Amino acid sequence: MGYNGMGYQRWIATMKPRKFLSKRSKPDGGGGDARHTPDVGDYYHISKRDFSWLRQKKYSQSDKRKLRAKLFQQRHQQNIGFTIGIVFTFLAVLLLVLYLNHKLNWF
Repeated sequence: MGYNGMGYQRWIATMKPRKFLSKRSKPDGGGGDARHTPDVGDYYHISKRDFSWLRQKKYSQSDKRKLRAKLFQQRHQQNIGFTIGIVFTFLAVLLLVLYLNHKLNWF
């Protein structure tokens, strides 16, 4: 039979193997068949969204200052990353030219 202690149940020991390509052996329950569940559109009435209310909203001066400070910080970080990228690219090209000049005697 088998060991039936410490959580090992008899039904586990007597289970039959799954048939090849049966519905029970597929993780999605068989696939291929049409779904018999309601569609998402039945639950949610999805329509094109209109964000015109965002343009009409009036922000206070303190909110505008906070937003400008956040934008400035983000742009500053982007500019630093862009500058570092340009410097490293320039150095890589310079080293490549110097290496090729040494090997090929261009100058």
